[in-house]
Amino acid sequence: MQTVNGKLITKQQGQIDAIQQQTEGIIKRYQNLESQFTAINQQKDAKYLQEVNAVKVYLQKLDKRLNLLEQNVSSQAKNFLYFKIGVAIGLVGLWFWFGMNNQPAHHETKPKKYTESIQLHHHSN
Repeated sequence: MQTVNGKLITKQQGQIDAIQQQTEGIIKRYQNLESQFTAINQQKDAKYLQEVNAVKVYLQKLDKRLNLLEQNVSSQAKNFLYFKIGVAIGLVGLWFWFGMNNQPAHHETKPKKYTESIQLHHHSN
């Protein structure tokens, strides 16, 4: 094919028809490739959105578990505090109880001395 100043020059109509058919074929292939590319991108976008949604659901589940864990830790901390307070009260109670039990023992020693003195007095007769 001949060109003059970048323009195609032909003497036969058949050559022009062949060029038009080639151009139309190239345009159809381009459109076909473009539609395939768009379909692939849409599939990738859909897959990406699915993955993002799956991550969101997983994060929501983790957030729920974290909240439950925080509640459990808070509950256990309260229970431990109550236990410590109970133990402290119990220890103070035991300290008082043992302190009260030791006091009557001091009172019992005096009558024993009195009975001993009576026994000694009784032997002298």
